[in-house]
Amino acid sequence: MKLCVILVLLTTLPANTEFVYKFTALSGCSDSVDEAILLYSLHQDEILFIDYTTKQQIYRLPPFADPIDVADLYDFAIAKRTECLQNIQNVTAVAGRPPEPRVAPEISVYPKHDVVPGEENNFICFMRNFYPPHISVNWTRNGVSVTGGVYISQFSLNRDGTFNLFSTLTSSPETEADVYSCTVEHEALDSPQTRTWDDSAINRHVTPSVTPTVVFAVGIAVGILGLFTGMFFVIKSLFFC
Repeated sequence: MKLCVILVLLTTLPANTEFVYKFTALSGCSDSVDEAILLYSLHQDEILFIDYTTKQQIYRLPPFADPIDVADLYDFAIAKRTECLQNIQNVTAVAGRPPEPRVAPEISVYPKHDVVPGEENNFICFMRNFYPPHISVNWTRNGVSVTGGVYISQFSLNRDGTFNLFSTLTSSPETEADVYSCTVEHEALDSPQTRTWDDSAINRHVTPSVTPTVVFAVGIAVGILGLFTGMFFVIKSLFFC
């Protein structure tokens, strides 16, 4: 029923309807570890980012989209990182280094698709509204640590300055009784927190408002986590067209 209503609304829009597209460029760095980020997204869906280790552009576009080749983007990213580090020096020279606020992450675990034994699925661990951005996540299957098939995304910045991040575990459950857990460590947590999903669980540790956005983001792509500690500086640019 919901799908039908949406289709009707789409077909009744006037010809002169205008749409606003929000394109975001997120640039960040740390003065305590050799890490930085340059990320481009459209409506919070990641398009591409720079991998400073391999000096490559990493694309987050779906397979049907045409690839984007941005000339000299890595050189631009290096310049932005230099500018960011200089901004840290300027700010700390004036304001010093006050204690950073600490906000613990909210953690949810759920599968991308309905679980069918023998069929490959993506299990998602979604961490949101945390600060500072340094965070780690580990997966287990039936109580055994898993490293293969694990991916960790770039983080996204919320309006209040906190961060979101998701990790996926690609796995083929052998039975419906398989149990998947992710354990998250963050300095705002008193101890590591574990969230578990199993097919018989009633509470899947996720709210309806969160699931569609994150599942779509996972469908677009997965990426690499930037680990940031100490003083962290972020520049967020918004472009509307």
